[in-house]
Amino acid sequence: MEQNRGFTLIELMIVVIIIGVLASIAYPAYRNYMSQSRRSDAQIALTQAAAAQEKFFSDCRTYTDKVTAAYNQDCTVRGLNITDALSAERHYLLSVLAATASCPLATCFEMIADPNGAGTTGRQRNDGKFKITATGQKQWDKANDGSYSAKWTDKK
Repeated sequence: MEQNRGFTLIELMIVVIIIGVLASIAYPAYRNYMSQSRRSDAQIALTQAAAAQEKFFSDCRTYTDKVTAAYNQDCTVRGLNITDALSAERHYLLSVLAATASCPLATCFEMIADPNGAGTTGRQRNDGKFKITATGQKQWDKANDGSYSAKWTDKK
């Protein structure tokens, strides 16, 4: 008797369906993981910028509202000596929020990392802004509504 070797069309379709189901589960998980890992780009950039703000404060006895401008020792030119307002991987745009009555630059600063800013890669679009303050408070606008109710360690 002769034996047939190979696969039938039904067997092949079952394998294709199984691969499709596995891919439909794995791909969203992969995208979520990549989005979470890119958030560290904002966190690192803000932490470094906050350290630069503290250095500026120790030299000039005030905080600055400029990210990219350089500064000199007599504090006539005011900035953080950061060459680019974008984070290292270019997913976020850094900026210092304008001074307010409750947070004047003489005693306080608030900095944000915006994934929707000009020049960013767009991979984190609408993922929410990150914020750091002079007191070390680290917040995330997880809902993307300006509430900053989440912590940096929260996951989406």
